[in-house]
Amino acid sequence: MHEFDTVVANGLVVGTERVEGIDIGIRDGKIAARAPGLARRAARVIDAAGSFVLPGALDPHYHPQYGDNLAQGSVAAAHGGFTTLVPFIYAYKDIGLGQAVDAFLEGDGSCSTLDFGGHVAVLDPHETIDQIPEVFARGISSFKLFMAYRRRGMMAEDDLLLAAMAKIGDLGGITMVHAENGLGVDYLEQKFQAEGNVSIEWFERSRPKNFEFEAVFRAIQLAKLAQSPLYLVHQTTGEAVGIIGAARAEGQFVVGETCPQYLSHTKEILVEQGPLAICTPPYRNAWDVDQLWEGVRRGAISTVGSDHSPHPRETKLQENVFKTPVGTPQVETMLRVMFHRGVVEGRITLQRLVAVMCENPARVFGLYPRKGTLEIGADADVVVLDPRREWVVAVEDLHSSVDYNTYAGWRLVGEPVHTLQRGVDVLVGGELRARPGDGRFQAAAPVLPPL
Repeated sequence: MHEFDTVVANGLVVGTERVEGIDIGIRDGKIAARAPGLARRAARVIDAAGSFVLPGALDPHYHPQYGDNLAQGSVAAAHGGFTTLVPFIYAYKDIGLGQAVDAFLEGDGSCSTLDFGGHVAVLDPHETIDQIPEVFARGISSFKLFMAYRRRGMMAEDDLLLAAMAKIGDLGGITMVHAENGLGVDYLEQKFQAEGNVSIEWFERSRPKNFEFEAVFRAIQLAKLAQSPLYLVHQTTGEAVGIIGAARAEGQFVVGETCPQYLSHTKEILVEQGPLAICTPPYRNAWDVDQLWEGVRRGAISTVGSDHSPHPRETKLQENVFKTPVGTPQVETMLRVMFHRGVVEGRITLQRLVAVMCENPARVFGLYPRKGTLEIGADADVVVLDPRREWVVAVEDLHSSVDYNTYAGWRLVGEPVHTLQRGVDVLVGGELRARPGDGRFQAAAPVLPPL
């Protein structure tokens, strides 16, 4: 009788504090042991020699409404080394928050290849903020509100935002905020269109940096008053790194997130690649890229999310840039981009990579210590990453529903070669072993501050 169902042997096991030459023993879908020499006690051995052994990556910022639903997108994510997604559940106008959650769990969620949690995007704040408490009973404790998109009816002005934050904070959840000065953006978009300035170089000018970091500062002050943990999605500016870092230094529960595209591209990509590359907020300057990396390294930026929102090519190719749907495919490339640009090129350590892509997302969205760690008792979500393998990003090799990618042609070092979800094979040598429906909904426990 073997003591372990599986042992991941001979690799370098990476946590947030250290890298160890130990084996990982798995029993009944959980991490059961961490020690050298476990292989002889296992029914199955995965030889990770020459590779890093990481906790399964979590994507805390996934949109299943655009192009790739969760069924399709979870396949792409699995090929990218992820084992858990936390997608947005959109409560559109005239749909209650609880109704949206139930429909998602019974529909798209039931087709996921990977484990998943959920955030509720409050798209009709005037009518649905009072429904927030009932969603907690469904295992979701994170709610996204928008400081922009007034013309779409989604914007929560400061009074509504403060009311929602207070309610979420009292319940023990976390408020997610899209922080841009929405009224300013609306003004500039209308002004530029009236002047006929609708070509792509006007897009970034319509959403300038100061509109973003002003809203970041405002959101932090409102969250402090409401005593709510705050999660600031998709940060693009170096100025926001300083604002968030200062709030965290004062002890406020503030989580700054950035995305791989903002750590890789500058606004010149819009001219180079055209409307297919458009996302919001827009890309910034090389200085902002450097400051964001410094924020990731030092802790002002706590998580990295994909903001995966791939719209079909034909909808993106608009002559009027302000009619172009925003968002790009990111989830399948994210871990490789972060490993190559971050670890291989010396911007962050392996331990910090695990913090921002594994443990911190699990902590702030109530999934830790089930997810995000390889400590004993955690789910056996494991990624074996071979740092010797090179990979050229080719659109035809990817698993999104769209036929474009902002990293096409990039040569990246580091590839996930074997992943496990709760001890069961997900990806083996590039071949997907998991099936639609294998993923389980992960109800949120109390949120924890990031490392």
